[in-house]
Amino acid sequence: MIAGYETTSTALGYVSYVLATHPDEQIKLQEHIDVYFDPSSDDDMPSYDTISQIEYLDMFVREVLRMYPIAPLVVNRQSNEDFHIKGIGTIPAGTRIAADMYTLHYDPDLWGPVDPQIFYPERFETKRHPMAWIPFGAGPRNCVGMRFALMELKMALVRLLKTYSIVSCGEKTDQCFTNLKENFVIAPREVYVRLQRREFIKNFHLEK
Repeated sequence: MIAGYETTSTALGYVSYVLATHPDEQIKLQEHIDVYFDPSSDDDMPSYDTISQIEYLDMFVREVLRMYPIAPLVVNRQSNEDFHIKGIGTIPAGTRIAADMYTLHYDPDLWGPVDPQIFYPERFETKRHPMAWIPFGAGPRNCVGMRFALMELKMALVRLLKTYSIVSCGEKTDQCFTNLKENFVIAPREVYVRLQRREFIKNFHLEK
């Protein structure tokens, strides 16, 4: 439960920043959500089955976690025996080995042809190497809260974005990642965004 809640709250901070700074992607995500939910109803509760059908929502969340992995230092293993790596030497038993998640998640050979520095959820339409995306680790010892965290995050996003849009606060929003904290997870100390009801934005565009 702790693993699920902590990762979800941190991921929501990153998601809020991405939505505020990528308004076109936010509109696209809202359009996909509107196919399954009535944006005019605040009481329309998402179900597990419905959430699982929104493919673009899944790609969006995965792209956020690719660019902003939450707990990269957690993905490590301890070797049980000596082993040799060509060009490096022998790694003795008992050595802790951590995956370089940032290099992996931004590798153009794994995530191209679109520049990995660009936020592009559609890159997940292409099948990638199974070890190219590891924000929760991989294998039998990956994060026990992964599925819980992903579903909780998606449900929160649906409930939020079918009623509100997240809007940038300008320089305050842009500076969110100049002050990170690292404890159990790596997270911005604060994220500044504004919420606007979607009816207001729709009316604004109509009047304009």
